[in-house]
Amino acid sequence: MVKNKVVLKERDAWSDLANFIGEMVAKYAEAMDLDSLPDPDHYLLMKRIKQLYVEFYKEKNIEKFRNTKISIERKVAA
Repeated sequence: MVKNKVVLKERDAWSDLANFIGEMVAKYAEAMDLDSLPDPDHYLLMKRIKQLYVEFYKEKNIEKFRNTKISIERKVAA
């Protein structure tokens, strides 16, 4: 039984598809066990931490390598 239903005043080409998807999700929500899905906020937080970590070490390594002097020796064949 669907408790909440959205009624659109204006219908467009996508209305029927949106209604179909909404009805399918409502009908099979319990079977899909949507409550057991991982928390998206945790995923987004971990993704942001990884991005900051990569940016931090990229900048740190660039400065480190700019200040590093590398000696180049050529091997001369005798």
